[in-house]
Amino acid sequence: MRERIIANSAESDRSSYNGVPCRVWLGRVKMNRSGTPYGYISVRRKSGARKGQVLAELVHRVVVRDVKGRRLTRGVNVLHLCNYSLCCEESHLVGGSQRANVRQCVEEGRHGNRYRAPVRDMQRAA
Repeated sequence: MRERIIANSAESDRSSYNGVPCRVWLGRVKMNRSGTPYGYISVRRKSGARKGQVLAELVHRVVVRDVKGRRLTRGVNVLHLCNYSLCCEESHLVGGSQRANVRQCVEEGRHGNRYRAPVRDMQRAA
């Protein structure tokens, strides 16, 4: 799986985290409801009632589950430490809760809603 992910991604020269450049997913991309692009990869189920069935899964979840070996349940989110949704660099991805994801978003000034601009936009206006 690691070889497939490396073959379908490229090292970014624009974004990095802690000095390690992001690996940008070049394969299938789909937008979520808010318009943020996320990478998808086809994976064949290995066990269970749907054994052998091919499913499209989010690349960052596949990296954390298959490459890093972390068990991901439905309630576990994958956090992008680099804040780049197309990044599939294993050192930039960690499993965590929705609470941890929102906390990271607020601490970095990226949180906003339709009634309030993100914190970084308010700081620019001041």
